[in-house]
Amino acid sequence: MREGLVAKSVILMRHGESEANASGTWQGTGSSPLTAMGRRQAERAGTRLVARPIALVESSDLQRCIDTALAAGFVPESRPAWREGDVGEWEGRDRQYVNTRFARELERLHYDYDMPVGVTGESPRRVGERASEALYGLVDRMHEGQTALVVTHAGLIGALLRRLLDLPPDRRRIGVVANTALCELTFRTGGAAIRTFNDATHLGSATGWAAGMRREGATAVGLIRHGNSHAGRERTDQNRGDGLDSKGRVQAGMLRGAVGDVAEVYSSPRARAMDTAKIAFGRSPVPVPELTEIDLGEWNGDLWPDVEVGNHSGETWSEVQRRSSSFLEGLVSIHRGQRVAVVSHGGVIRACAGSVLGFGLQKAGLLMSAENASVTRVVVRADGKPVLATYNVTGHIEG
Repeated sequence: MREGLVAKSVILMRHGESEANASGTWQGTGSSPLTAMGRRQAERAGTRLVARPIALVESSDLQRCIDTALAAGFVPESRPAWREGDVGEWEGRDRQYVNTRFARELERLHYDYDMPVGVTGESPRRVGERASEALYGLVDRMHEGQTALVVTHAGLIGALLRRLLDLPPDRRRIGVVANTALCELTFRTGGAAIRTFNDATHLGSATGWAAGMRREGATAVGLIRHGNSHAGRERTDQNRGDGLDSKGRVQAGMLRGAVGDVAEVYSSPRARAMDTAKIAFGRSPVPVPELTEIDLGEWNGDLWPDVEVGNHSGETWSEVQRRSSSFLEGLVSIHRGQRVAVVSHGGVIRACAGSVLGFGLQKAGLLMSAENASVTRVVVRADGKPVLATYNVTGHIEG
């Protein structure tokens, strides 16, 4: 998928907080109005999206999505295909009740996509299928270069992305989408790719789901791509041009409030990464060789669009995944239940995210490159299993 082609973009946004969300109640096809907080969330999302040229707006036909779109400043065309999955007998039930009485079924949902939710509801596979049909139908109605907004539900977004990424049906690999979080998909000739996942920068530096996982002993890792560099301006391999330019220094300063307080800061030994960490966190990071950018061998200095990893004398994608994943695994024993920052490079972050999702180079194109000064969050559970909480979040440097 060549990045120079004009793309179509679809932004999937979860509705604002509903009364059912606030009370901890299971909510599928039932109707629950937005809370005052939910309306504020929608308004903040709308303020953030005002600079985007949105050509089409669709939403689920459930009121919480329609009201979210209206509060954000958009008049949507509602479609039943974007409706949340039917949760069967769990509809309206207290989450604690379901967690206690149906713990085995809840765990099974992470790997059995054909199991009806709530005994009599819709299966995750079916939700993903109808969401995919709605998505590609929307894309077919769009013109090149247009952006569409869809206001829908967390369960549907999760099922759609699991289908798009063809995730291994073994465990949870992507986090729960936060209220009004943005997930942007890019469509070019050759397929779709995720540009941004679970970006709720307008609500703060961390999602409620990630915070809850930390309370259970998980380690939250913020993978930060360094700021813009001199090599980046020329779009060449950055293993040669090693310093931040003036724009990169400004971007690094904007990172201060995007990540929050951290127990430790780690960094690639490259100057552009070390300097980004120092500016962002006001302290010298711990240099880690495993976080160094991909070695492109004989291709160092070539233009990025003409380079593929794994050829000539450079590093293979699998090697990059192994070293980045090994570093993540080592953080768990040191920083259990803590939040840490890791400043690295676009290729390493993309490879690491792919490893968390369970795929290698053959599916790397499903993830767009991480942008300068973007934040990608990986939550490593207490059992050592990593989950992608966000990808390529850039809200803190927009505008």
